[in-house]
Amino acid sequence: MKIPVHLLLGIQKRNCCGGAGMFRAVSGALILLLAGAITSARAAEAFVGSIKTVQGSTFVQRATESVPATEGMHLLAQDVLHTGADGRLAFILRDGTRISLGSNSEMKLDQFVYEPAQNKYALVLDLAKGMVAYISGKIAKFSPESVKLQTPVGIIGVRGTRFAVALDAPRGAQ
Repeated sequence: MKIPVHLLLGIQKRNCCGGAGMFRAVSGALILLLAGAITSARAAEAFVGSIKTVQGSTFVQRATESVPATEGMHLLAQDVLHTGADGRLAFILRDGTRISLGSNSEMKLDQFVYEPAQNKYALVLDLAKGMVAYISGKIAKFSPESVKLQTPVGIIGVRGTRFAVALDAPRGAQ
């Protein structure tokens, strides 16, 4: 059974004040509002964390674009974080994981899944070079086997709450 939109929304359809044209305008505005809410929800899902502190030369590579890292900047899965010789960067993920990068570092946020209601967790970081300090969040607490730090020389599985790693050469360097 089809129920007219104006009845579902409690709007009386009248011929005054613009008649059908006004009704169409209000209906159209409501549809746009709902579409915007859905788009906002999807954007919030893509957001994995945010940058807390930035010092010196730092930037974020997102797809084919490189942008300067700024405090408060939202991070997305697949972002690659870079620090220069004078750069340092600290960020926090949605699950409370805290990560700091030292100078001359490059780290990719390879995978981030934090869906406690569905019991789905994953955190995969790829450190190509540099230094990282890590303090675990809820993903490591609820599903420690789901947290991995990949490096050119091996994969670190997280079983504790904090660690630090320093790599001398970038991936592929001899």
